[in-house]
Amino acid sequence: MKEILNDYNITITPALESTDVIVYCNSYGDGTEPILKSCEDLNCLPFHLVVISKIDWDADMSPYQADKVICKHDNFEGNADKYLEWMLTSLIPHCEKLLRVDNPCRILLGYSMSGLFSLYAMYRTDKFAAYISASGSLWYPDFEDFVISHEPMTKAPVYLSIGDKECISKNAYLQTIIEKTQHIFEHYKVQGHVTHFELNPGNHFIDGDLRQAKGIKWAIAALRKESDMELHHDA
Repeated sequence: MKEILNDYNITITPALESTDVIVYCNSYGDGTEPILKSCEDLNCLPFHLVVISKIDWDADMSPYQADKVICKHDNFEGNADKYLEWMLTSLIPHCEKLLRVDNPCRILLGYSMSGLFSLYAMYRTDKFAAYISASGSLWYPDFEDFVISHEPMTKAPVYLSIGDKECISKNAYLQTIIEKTQHIFEHYKVQGHVTHFELNPGNHFIDGDLRQAKGIKWAIAALRKESDMELHHDA
């Protein structure tokens, strides 16, 4: 089902099987169909999918203000806190009422700038059970320092991926993307997160749907393993 909520485009796709897993995906365009197709090809466990698009991409997904470091059209206004608040207070209650999921297991998925947003959200809320940053814009000015100097609000599982050719660029910030993604991955491991890093073939514009689907598959499996361990411990 498609609708408009506070000027954002929302596409809600219920799972065909019973599940409490809801994947929230902030998307540059409505990538619902290719993500679902890639998940089907990977034999992902069932999940509900909510895709939000028509986002003010640079402004809404940026954690804090930054200069124009990639191109002259950059608009890094740092509205992530405001956007996340909208997700938590308006989007999520609305979607979960429609999906009729009482005790949801939420996964926050993002690609590129929204992959950056996914990780940043972990420092502002514990309302998601897992966080996925697929080819995330972790080159963002001072973000690695932010990660190291701040404590996340949850020890939720974290999935990180990047393309092996994404660092091939004349731009000094983009040249650091693989190194910074790996550093953040190692930091989360030390912090005690269940985490995974995947180096995919290609540049930033290759297989975006597949990279997101890989993150979804890993996150659901990680959460299921955690749930099974808790049941075993309680028994």
